[in-house]
Parts: sequence; structure tokens; C-alpha cells
Amino acid sequence: MKKNYSYVAMLTGLLMAASGTTNAASVLFTSFEQYGSDPVDYVVSIDDLTAGFFNVKVKIAENSPNQGDIRGIAFALNYEITADDISGSNITKIGLNTLNNQGGNNFNGQGSGLFTAENNYFLLSIGSPGSSSGFISSTNFSIASLGNSLENAFSVFGVRAQSVGPNGSGSSKDISTTFAFDGAPVPAPSAVWFMGSGLIGLMGFSRKGKATVKA
Repeated sequence: MKKNYSYVAMLTGLLMAASGTTNAASVLFTSFEQYGSDPVDYVVSIDDLTAGFFNVKVKIAENSPNQGDIRGIAFALNYEITADDISGSNITKIGLNTLNNQGGNNFNGQGSGLFTAENNYFLLSIGSPGSSSGFISSTNFSIASLGNSLENAFSVFGVRAQSVGPNGSGSSKDISTTFAFDGAPVPAPSAVWFMGSGLIGLMGFSRKGKATVKA
């Protein structure tokens, strides 16, 4: 009878682990059109690993031809949110349906039509202009997903940087409308636990089997 219990634990754990997966999606923006005076390459990754939120990570690429101070982030969404649905430690101002937050943070001019063609776009001010010691080369923030799919959430993404170039007098305004989407399933936390219970059951059965042979 104890052997049967080991079988039950093993099979139950493995079956529940097999079904205990969740679709963790991610979006990667890497192909940006440059409209500023000095080129800067960015990497923007977005995931939905936190329930109810999209986690956005923006950084200047390691192989970028120039470094600078990230001052603004603009994006267009395919669903409606408010400023209260956006949070990040480096965000100092949130503008809805505007491309000018003042202080050198704007997306006016070339490329602006990519945002204004949408119904719901935001401009975030990042940090404060100042000395090079306060430069921001990467930043993270979150956006409430409100039940929306990451694959269809974003349509345009832009990054604005100041103090760009060898002498720090240039600027960068990069905008992307293309991204790579990955919706590969990953094990849910509960699945890991149940997989462990299945393995424990298997070990218990194996040990009892060996003991029977020795007898």
C-alpha cells in the first residue's frame, strides 16, 4: 500500500507540474530611427512577469556610438490609462497626449507624427538636467496592464537624451515602431512545487524498491 501512495504522489505531482505553466510575454525594441544630432543606440525591453503590470526597462546599449543622459521617454498605447497607472523612481513628470514636457524634453519636429497619429500617448520626464555625475543611462518603470495583452499594447516607443557626444553638447531623439515579441510559456511557481513533490514521491518509491530487493 505504501508503494501505491508513492506512485500517487509521483503521478499527481508530475501531472500538475505539466499543466502548471503560464505565458510570460516580452517585447524588445532595438530598431530605432534617429532624429537627433548625435546617434545613440537603445535597448528597450518590456515584460509582464508582474501580475497586472508591464515592466519597462530602458538603457543605452553597451555598443552605442555615444553615451548621454536619458531625459525623456515617449510611448503610445493601444489602450487607455491615466498618469496614476505609471510608476517609476526616475520619473519626474508625466504628460498625456503631449510631446513637450519642457526642460529640453520634447519630441517635436521630425518623427512627432508617429505619436500624434495615436489616441493615447505619454511623455515621461526622466531625472533632472544637470552635471554629468547625475546622468541616467538606464531606467525602469511599470505600467498597469489593465487586462491587456503585451503583444498588442505598444505601437510606438521613443527615447530622448541630452548631453550626448564627446563634448556633451549634442542630443538624441530616437523612435521605434517595430519590436520583437516572445510569448514562450514558463513554469508557474506552483508548478515548481508540484514537480518537487512528484520527484520526492519517485525517490520514496525507488528507496522502497531497493529495500525489497535486499530482503
